[in-house]
Formats: sequence, C-alpha cells, structure tokens
Amino acid sequence: MTLLATGEATRFHLARWDWEPLRLPLSVMGALAVVAAFAFPVNHSFDVQGFWSVDLDQPYSRITSLTDFYAFRYAPPFVLLFAPLRLLPLEVVMVGWAVLQLVALWSINRRWFLALVLFPPVWVDLNAGNVNIFLAAMIVAGWRYPGAWVFGLLSKITPGVGIVWFAVRRDWRALAWIAGVTAGVVAASLLVQGPGIWGDWFASLQRMSTMPIAPGALPIPVVPRVIAAALLVAWGGLTDRQWTVPVAVSIAMPSLWVVAATPLVALARDRYGASVTQTT
Repeated sequence: MTLLATGEATRFHLARWDWEPLRLPLSVMGALAVVAAFAFPVNHSFDVQGFWSVDLDQPYSRITSLTDFYAFRYAPPFVLLFAPLRLLPLEVVMVGWAVLQLVALWSINRRWFLALVLFPPVWVDLNAGNVNIFLAAMIVAGWRYPGAWVFGLLSKITPGVGIVWFAVRRDWRALAWIAGVTAGVVAASLLVQGPGIWGDWFASLQRMSTMPIAPGALPIPVVPRVIAAALLVAWGGLTDRQWTVPVAVSIAMPSLWVVAATPLVALARDRYGASVTQTT
C-alpha cells in the first residue's frame, strides 16, 4: 500500500512500500507540532495579523519593502473578504485561521493530513498564518472545480501559472470557468469598492517589482521562474503529468521563502481529487 491512492496513470505516487504503519506515529507527531505552533507565540501568525489589521481605506500604504510581513499585498477583493475579521479579537482570528488551514490540509489528504504538518513549509505556514496551504487546496479543488484558481490569481498572482495546464490541453470549458469566476469577483469588487483601489493595487505591484529580493529568499528573480514554471506545466499538460502543476506553482511563487514549497503537499491529494478534465 502506498501513501497515495492508486488509480489512473496520471495519479501521483511515492515509492511503492508500505507507508501505513507510519501513519499513526507521524500523525501524532503532527498533532504535537500544531500544539507547539501555539506554545511559542513570539511572532506567531504575523501574516494573519496583517490581514486582520489591514487599513480598509489605504490597504497598500504599508508596502515599502518585501520584508514587512504585516503589509497587505493581495487584490482588492481580499480587502472585502478580510474586513469582517476586525470585528473579532485577534486571538480568535489567529486560532480560527489555523483551524481553516488544518481543514484545508484535511481536504487534500484526509487520512494523512496531520502527518503533512511535519512537512517544514507547512509547519512554517501554520505558524505564520499565510495562505500557502490554501493554494495547495486550490490546486486539488481546481481539478474538479477550475474556478477555484481565482484564489491564486487574485492573491499571489504568479501561482496562477497552473492554468497553463488547461490551455495546452484545450480545455476551453475549464478556462471559461476560470475567466468567468475571476471576472465576476473583479466586477463585484469594482461595484462595491470602485476603481481607485484597483489603481492603488496595480501601483503597489509596480513598486514591488522594483524592490530587491528580500534577505532569506533564494535570489532568483520571479520572471524567469514564472517562464520556467509555465514551460513545465505546458509539458505536463501535453504529456498528462499532473504532478507538474503543484511543482510549477511552487517554482512561480512571488518569493522563494521556505513556505513557497507548501503547495507541494497537493501531490498527496486523496482519491476524490482526481482530475475530471479531458484533452479535446
């Protein structure tokens, strides 16, 4: 028995040995790691603190460097999404966010989700309260519900390179869903927030593109990485290799911190996440 469910040729597989005896001890260790994430609260959940404290009038005013972890960098619809968080105490938001991250891990692989906490990028993401675990869940959901890719396109942008898969396979229905959902979210935002905040966001993207790579991240510019990721996904789509999608998403992350590898846990998806797209 392998860690991953067996199935069609495009499924992901680990080495073929019996992983099942490791499931319980690894899951126990993963549960202890979750407890440890809250036992040492210094600098805990700084990303979700940034979501909670976002200035609704000038959400992008804090973007002066790539090292300010409390700065808000996501598209305007996320300002609306996170605005209600201010109605709750920060401590409640931090715990609730971590619970949602664990639920996202569970959606990727139900039996092994606590064991996946031991993957260092996942544990760091749990500590930081970022959205990278949700990106992994997006990849899994995106095989069946392509519109889920709107999350990657409007959060970190570059992980949206995964939709090249649908383009090279000429899956126009999936691309239509992605385009339609994205357009609907943008239209709703423009109606509620107005175009000014979108101008501010595009200006912030321009500023960030000229900022030096932050210390601690691999010094590889994002543009050549996105190109390489797109080529990888294109090859994967043409040769029916689904594993190229999460790998490409990790390669294309805006900054190559350790958490950039978090989307790789999408490789451990459960059977129910099998692709339903077909080459036409």
